[in-house]
Amino acid sequence: MSAPRLFHSVHGPDDAPVVVLLHPLVTHSALWLPQLPAWTTRFQVVCVDLPGHGHSPVLPDVTTLSQYAAEVRHVLDALGVDRAALVGLSLGGMVAQAFALAWPERTQALVLAHTSARTESTIRDLWSSRLQQAADEGMAAQVPAILGRWFPPDFAASAPMTLQWVAEQIASTPFDGYAAAIGAIQRLDHLDQLHGITAPTLVVAGERDAAASPALARLMSDRLPHATLTMLPGAGHIGNVQLPLAFTETVGAFLVQSLDSPASP
Repeated sequence: MSAPRLFHSVHGPDDAPVVVLLHPLVTHSALWLPQLPAWTTRFQVVCVDLPGHGHSPVLPDVTTLSQYAAEVRHVLDALGVDRAALVGLSLGGMVAQAFALAWPERTQALVLAHTSARTESTIRDLWSSRLQQAADEGMAAQVPAILGRWFPPDFAASAPMTLQWVAEQIASTPFDGYAAAIGAIQRLDHLDQLHGITAPTLVVAGERDAAASPALARLMSDRLPHATLTMLPGAGHIGNVQLPLAFTETVGAFLVQSLDSPASP
């Protein structure tokens, strides 16, 4: 078996149920640091850097969400993990959907946070404009606009050090990694396939999410056979950072119920 190409780290007890964490665009697996102390008391947590993000290389042959998901599968294969829960936020949630559609037998539970299942043409055009701006001005120039979309102004004003932490992740993302991920997001079209995802699923929405609206979360939840929708009051797009306690406990409770229950498939 060839070694996986994605950087990953494993945390928590070896004999616990496995939870895979998939981060948003222009961040990396360190974004999950607020959740690790609590979740590793109950689960073995695998943090993955998606292609062209964090410590993972840009992979020119990986251009679709299904190919991103296949790279995640290679990580699980290398770790000897047959089944896992996947927690994906934004881009990570799109990759998690692709994984669950391709390998339902390996998907024990699913958390789709601050994400969507289809990219409409107007949004595709918007992504093209953002990509052109990044090509012209560099990744550091994207930071203010991205932070503005992700975090409500009152939170941003109250948490400058936290925003700086996220800003450094954005600015350090290679342009080629950003561009490849945008191409994959532009081709996102899972909405009419969601009925095929049979794993228990938690859809997490932010009440003030400007990047993935509560309406999109509700649409996904309605299409998923075994979904629960939860709303984080006041949350923008990165709920695990803005409301770490609420996100950790809400998602954690779902994972405990889905993975620890004797009735879990």
